[in-house]
Amino acid sequence: MIIQEQGDHLILIRQTDHAVLSGYFARESSNEKFARPEPLESFQLAATEHDNGWNEQELHPRIDPVTFLPYTFMSLPTEEHIDLYQRGIERVVKADRYAGLLVSMHCAGLYDKTRATMPGFSAKYVKAQEAPLVSDFLQRLRLQQLRLKVDLRGDPATKDFADEKWLQANAQRLEALDRLSLYFCLGPLEPATIDAVPADYQGREVDWNLQPEENGATLEPYPFRRDPLEISILARRIPKRRYADDLELQKVLAQAPYFGLQFTLRDGGTGNRARVAGL
Repeated sequence: MIIQEQGDHLILIRQTDHAVLSGYFARESSNEKFARPEPLESFQLAATEHDNGWNEQELHPRIDPVTFLPYTFMSLPTEEHIDLYQRGIERVVKADRYAGLLVSMHCAGLYDKTRATMPGFSAKYVKAQEAPLVSDFLQRLRLQQLRLKVDLRGDPATKDFADEKWLQANAQRLEALDRLSLYFCLGPLEPATIDAVPADYQGREVDWNLQPEENGATLEPYPFRRDPLEISILARRIPKRRYADDLELQKVLAQAPYFGLQFTLRDGGTGNRARVAGL
C-alpha cells in the first residue's frame, strides 16, 4: 500500500497498481535515444509483475499498531515483506524465467541500504534482531539467481540476454521505471533525479531529471516512444484517523470508490546529459 496524506484524508494506491504503471512505462520505452529493452516481453512482464506478491495483502490490508493507519509498503513487518516477495518471485519464475530473475534481482535491491527506492526514501527498514532473517533471505535469492542464470545461459533463445552486463542493465532500467512510477504515486510532485539509467547495452547511462508542472511533470532525457504520455493511477480516499482494527479499515476501504489520479508526462527537451559508465 502506498499512502499519501492530504489534509484529513488518506489517498491509498495498491502496490500492484503502482506496478501496472511501471509496466505501462516499460511498454512505451525506446526511441532514438534509448534502446528497446530486450528480451522485450520478459522485461515488460517483470516491470508489470514485480510486486504481484502483494495481491493477497492488498485484499486484506492491516493496521500498523504504531500509527493505527494502514501499513505502507515500507512499514510492513519484515517477515511478511519477505514472504510476499518470495511468493511473487515464484509466480513470475513459473511464467517466465528471465522475468523472474529480474524480479528476484529487484527484490534483493530493496534491502540494499546503499541505494534508495527513490530520492528521500531508504531501503526496507530492518530491526537488528531481523538481520539474520534478511541475510538468509538474500542468500536464498542469490542461489536462485545463480540457478536461473545457468538455465538461461544454456538456452539458445536467452543465452545472449543472460550476459552479466546485459542483466545488470535490465535490472537498473527496471529499477528506474519502478522509481518513476513511485514518483507519481507518492506525491506531491517535486523536482527529482533518477540517476544511472541505462540508455543502451554498451554502457551508456543518463540521469533522468524530473520537473513538476501543472497536472504532471517533464522528464529529460526522454525515454519513451510517445510524447506526451497520459498517466492514470487507480486510488481510493479514506478518512485520516485512528482505525480500531483491521476489520474496521477493511470495511471503510470496501466502501471507498476507486478514482483515477491523472498526470501528463512530457519531454523536458533540454538536451541529453548522457555519460558513459565508468568514465
